[in-house]
Amino acid sequence: MQTDFTVGELLEHLQGLPEDTQLTFGGGCLTFYRLKMRGDNLIDLEFNEAQGYLSPEFKKDNPRVKAVFMSLDDVEWDESGVLGGPVDVSVR
Repeated sequence: MQTDFTVGELLEHLQGLPEDTQLTFGGGCLTFYRLKMRGDNLIDLEFNEAQGYLSPEFKKDNPRVKAVFMSLDDVEWDESGVLGGPVDVSVR
């Protein structure tokens, strides 16, 4: 499974598509935030949704789950800036 790719590889995939073609992320579940330079030759594609922490126990029980993203709308934060309680993630 490829997790990193170059701009050239992305452009190759987009070649021939009209400029007004829409792109979605995660089937429309993720919303684009920005491109962030992380180095001379590295850019992060960032989303508005936060990536949730998966405990080692959850990963062991659900090895196919690689990431969980959640909306930050209407969440309760504790004083340290951490989400104020566990969030149940169901696997179907």
